[in-house]
Amino acid sequence: MDISQVAGYLAGATFAISAGWYTFDVAKRKVTVSIATFFMFTLINSSQLIALISEGVWGVVPFTTVGLISSALICLFSLQNGKIYFELLDKVGLLGALFGFIAWQVSSNAALNIYILSITNLIIFVPLIVKTFKHPEYETARPWGLNLLASFFLLLTINSTSVVVWAVPVRQFVCSILMNIGILKGRLK
Repeated sequence: MDISQVAGYLAGATFAISAGWYTFDVAKRKVTVSIATFFMFTLINSSQLIALISEGVWGVVPFTTVGLISSALICLFSLQNGKIYFELLDKVGLLGALFGFIAWQVSSNAALNIYILSITNLIIFVPLIVKTFKHPEYETARPWGLNLLASFFLLLTINSTSVVVWAVPVRQFVCSILMNIGILKGRLK
């Protein structure tokens, strides 16, 4: 087993703890989320997981599997909050997920789907980051701190200069570090 594989399992395990904690916080109504946004994350993670397997980018598979399961559970638990709204960026997420999947099918290139999904994921993550900078009290710090650690491990899965190998880890790390900065900024006020 090489460092990339070990890092992939560490990323997946750490993210499982982080995502489990965050999912529990959603279930306990400590965190308020948009069902539509997490539905988009569920669609994106599903498509991304299949594309990663198709491309043989195994280091990211444990992390993405946890992401798929947790985003689906968050959708279910957040139903109790009654926050069902479909914002512009949720629509962008849906279109991006569909466009990525269609581009993959037309071109027979799963990497194209991964690129489109990575960009789409960044776009739909923006409202969560903005919300965290404005209202850090709506998020819990520990799960996001663990998420950042998992994202660091995910960076260690990069074993090639090929964009398909580093697109997901870099995108994830950028989102996670911005969330942690937003939370920290709020705690320092």
